[in-house]
Amino acid sequence: MVSIWRSIAAALFSIGLISSIFFLAVTAESSNNSQVRCSKSCVAENCNTIGIRYGKYCGVGWTGCPGEKPCDDLDACCKIHDECVENKGLTDVKCHEKFKKCIKKVQKSGKVGFSKDCPYDTAVPTMVQGMDLAIMFSQFGNSKLEL
Repeated sequence: MVSIWRSIAAALFSIGLISSIFFLAVTAESSNNSQVRCSKSCVAENCNTIGIRYGKYCGVGWTGCPGEKPCDDLDACCKIHDECVENKGLTDVKCHEKFKKCIKKVQKSGKVGFSKDCPYDTAVPTMVQGMDLAIMFSQFGNSKLEL
C-alpha cells in the first residue's frame, strides 16, 4: 500500500515539475515580448516545437494585426482560438477543445498550407500537444479535478 502512494506521489511530482518547466518557458517567451506585437506577414518557424510560429495567428504570444486575414485554413483556426480565449480567458478548456477539433479537420482535409517548410502534418501535431498542455494547466485550477 505504501508503494502505491509513493508511486502516486512520484507521478504527481513529475507532472508538477514538467508543468512548471513548461510554464516557465512560456512565461519567459511571453515576457520577452511584454507587449504582444501583431503580425502582418505569414511566417513558419519552430514548426515542431512548443515555440511554433505559424501564419499570422498561431503561437504563444503571436497574433495577427486587426483586419489581417489568416494565411490559410490552419491559421484561421488559430484566429478563432485567439478570439475565443480573448473573450473567455486562457483557461477556457472549451476554446482549446474547439481549436483541436478545427486543426484536426484542416489536417484531414488534404489541403496544403501556405508553407512548404511547415506542412500541416508537422504543425498540427505540435499544436495539439500545446493544447493538451494548455488543457492540463487549465484543469489544475479546476477544483473538480480528481486523481
